[in-house]
Amino acid sequence: MSDVAAEIMQIIGTKLNGGDGVVALTDPLDELGLDSLGVVDLTFVIEERFDVEIPFNANFDIKAKTVGDLIESVEALVAAKATLT
Repeated sequence: MSDVAAEIMQIIGTKLNGGDGVVALTDPLDELGLDSLGVVDLTFVIEERFDVEIPFNANFDIKAKTVGDLIESVEALVAAKATLT
């Protein structure tokens, strides 16, 4: 598992169940129990941590997406940013 993946899973876990939530790559994002404000907060935390900008529509388009899908998206953004610097 990449460092990005491990860190995102830890960030999501801290948002769930008082900070001790355990998540799997296959967990659907829309079933994690985050309300819309929680999704926005999660997005901001990930953007700040990895210094990337997640496209606005991705903040709310979480149906049928998994934790693994989110990780892949962030890893792609991080990789793209690395090629620019």
